[in-house]
Amino acid sequence: MDSNNTTALSTSFKLECRDHPAGFVFWSAIEILTAILGLPANVTVLWILLRKESALSSSEVFILNLAVMDALFCLNTPVDIFNDYFMDNPIVYLVTHFVYNFNVIGGPLFLCCICMERYMAVVHPVTYLGFKSLTYRVLCSAVAWAVTVALSIYLSIATFELSTYVVSGYMSALFIVMIFCSISILRVLRRSAPGRDEIHPMKKKAFQMVFTILMIFLVSYFPAIAMFPFESYFNRIIFQCYILPVCFSFFTPSSFIQPLLHLSNVGALSCVQCPCNGACCIALSPTP
Repeated sequence: MDSNNTTALSTSFKLECRDHPAGFVFWSAIEILTAILGLPANVTVLWILLRKESALSSSEVFILNLAVMDALFCLNTPVDIFNDYFMDNPIVYLVTHFVYNFNVIGGPLFLCCICMERYMAVVHPVTYLGFKSLTYRVLCSAVAWAVTVALSIYLSIATFELSTYVVSGYMSALFIVMIFCSISILRVLRRSAPGRDEIHPMKKKAFQMVFTILMIFLVSYFPAIAMFPFESYFNRIIFQCYILPVCFSFFTPSSFIQPLLHLSNVGALSCVQCPCNGACCIALSPTP
């Protein structure tokens, strides 16, 4: 199998980074931590949502799909690490890389869907009421899964250079949408009704949700994208064996941060145990 058509980072590790493993060891440690915290958290989220007696809200439908993707990623991590360090099987590389791309493609896409759903609820409430049926939620989820699977397959077989351009453009587009949703909701919140000084709590909660998702996106996905334009300024070994693995390791924590925030919000986890407190802990709450 052509090395360009296996996982790009694993190939770089095998060919160039055997004598410089620190970056990949750090990345592996973050993945293991994510799997340990993320798998039980996401399974718990799924258990709570699937056992819910009332109908799921639009945001909860997207959170449910996001939990499935994150759980798959957490299950994939031990296999991926074992293959990297012991088996070195190219077929396993291909499969684990495909599942890993769910975290890269599907995670931010469903986070963006939650932002857009909150945007519609706050900025276009009348239109939003006409699209609250389960049919529309399932349709949106199906489209998101189709995009995720298609791009994951492409990234699994494409060269590293092409994958870089595709992921950078994809993430930039989602980031622009999230920024637009945040600004639009903030503008609505600043328009106080005559004689009222207080902001409607549901609208305030919607902005907290979108802003928190935007922060998760920036911390998790932006470092790797921001580093690629500066690749030529670094030594090849330094960039591929240290900088790139560390930047890619930021992709993974969102797989346990988001479900822990949701569990904290629904009362299944104390905010003291949550990675952040205050408004952040209620930002991803289920909304009708």
